[in-house]
Amino acid sequence: MRILISAFLFLLPGLCRAQGAADAQLGYVVRVDQSSIVLDFTEKSGAKIGQDFTVFKEGDELVHPVTKAKMGRMEVPIALGTIKEMFPMYSVGSYTLISGPSGNPVGTPELVTPGMRARLKPFASPAPQAQIPLSQAAEVAKSLGITPKREPRWRGPALDYQATALAVGGIQGNGKLQAAVSDGRKVYLYPYPPVDAKPLAVFEAPGTAPRIYSLETADLDGNGRAELFVSYFNDTFNRFETKVISLDEKGEFRQAAEMPTLVRGYQDQKGGRQLALQQITEDASFPFGAIYPLVYKDGKYGPGKPAVDFLKSKNRVDWIYDFTFATVDGKPAVVDVTNTELVRVRFAKGSWKTAESYSQTPNRVRWSGDRMLHFRPAMPVRYDDKGFAGLYAIKNIGALGTLATPFGIFSRAELRRLDWTGLSLAPSWTAELGGYTTGLALVSPPGGSQELAVIVVGTAGRSSIWAYEP
Repeated sequence: MRILISAFLFLLPGLCRAQGAADAQLGYVVRVDQSSIVLDFTEKSGAKIGQDFTVFKEGDELVHPVTKAKMGRMEVPIALGTIKEMFPMYSVGSYTLISGPSGNPVGTPELVTPGMRARLKPFASPAPQAQIPLSQAAEVAKSLGITPKREPRWRGPALDYQATALAVGGIQGNGKLQAAVSDGRKVYLYPYPPVDAKPLAVFEAPGTAPRIYSLETADLDGNGRAELFVSYFNDTFNRFETKVISLDEKGEFRQAAEMPTLVRGYQDQKGGRQLALQQITEDASFPFGAIYPLVYKDGKYGPGKPAVDFLKSKNRVDWIYDFTFATVDGKPAVVDVTNTELVRVRFAKGSWKTAESYSQTPNRVRWSGDRMLHFRPAMPVRYDDKGFAGLYAIKNIGALGTLATPFGIFSRAELRRLDWTGLSLAPSWTAELGGYTTGLALVSPPGGSQELAVIVVGTAGRSSIWAYEP
């Protein structure tokens, strides 16, 4: 007991200190649960992902014994934490309670509650370094056997739902881009980049318990406004189908067509964005119909001919959400995901696949017995004047290590650029996301440089669009 009391008295001066020091930013606890804490720290207040903070309770006010000047209140630490996610109006972190002088018995921590104060801990100031371009930094890192980390170009506002899909396109037809995001039941339209959480328009899928699994956008009817293809499960007819919607003159969504198929985008051998469709049946042996290009002809949307050609049928792909095309080293290739979630590059002769798994997704349906359908994020391919310039893949990482991965429960993710070395795909950079993701798109803003848009779903159940330099 004497040892505990002595240790307590030794730590007391460091644990309890006067408030008002200018060495860190003060904030408030907004919300808290057993595993995460929401604070009002933002980038404007100097907060960054990975920054530590202290949650404290204000104690007695200090008064100078001679001048009688008020010196601020004592700070009684309650918890220590680290910021994990940043949003425009708040941040989310993890925390650990402190056993100490909180008014409770020694060793019994006080609970953190909304309204408590929090103080950011400053990062250690690094030694000044010369700035070099990202491309040169990547080359230096690769020469040292290090995969560079990449930070977002920008982060959008927090959206108060868990996103299931993302699409970016000229849906308003005003020469600008818009982002469509789904929460599974509804589709919300925002400017791109989003400026706040207020949508421009909202579409709700029909049925008693529909589930939207993917969004695609393209101006197939040629009217200058891109249509939105909303693929979902229709519980009324027990089938997958796609609603084709577009904005009317009032800026509201209207239905233009519906199809008893799924619609998915892919890239052709030249990098052009194309749409395909596939019908899914309840046949346990052959649930997958052929994959056809989606066309608009005679005022109707439907399958074009012939079926999508997977290198003269030598490399068949069954599932529309498993593939894209690429031209690698001047040779046409099919890039697909295996049933063990490895990315495979298949040429007319020979193939190669990654050692690590990618394209995991929580969007999945058990269909026709034991078959699991995975509605995977896209795998965009980028080209430059030298040809193939990288494939971008998502690696969603299961909660509780890998135990939750088979159940589609993910807590974080990585976005990786994979470059072709002549023999294999190797990561040239990676970006750590503040949660898992269900959508990825290679975007070309008018008058701007290309960027990768990814929808990030955080641990607090909110989502945000982040953008990265490709």
